[in-house]
Amino acid sequence: MTDSPNCWKCRFFKISWDPRFPYECEAMHFKSQALPCIQVMSIDGRHCQWFLSKPDENQDSEPAEAIGGIKGNQIDRSA
Repeated sequence: MTDSPNCWKCRFFKISWDPRFPYECEAMHFKSQALPCIQVMSIDGRHCQWFLSKPDENQDSEPAEAIGGIKGNQIDRSA
């Protein structure tokens, strides 16, 4: 097994709506044709510094409203 980050196991990895750039990294705000971890390695020469493992699906997790969402007077900037 390797120590390099795997986008498929990262909580910032998303599949994009854009067929030209199907992979997206929410942490670094970019879309690419290759997996973001491969793009980062080819450009920077280092492994992705933003990698954060997805939570284990088998564990009891907090409700969605406790994890994220708009609280108080915060503005939703994701749209």
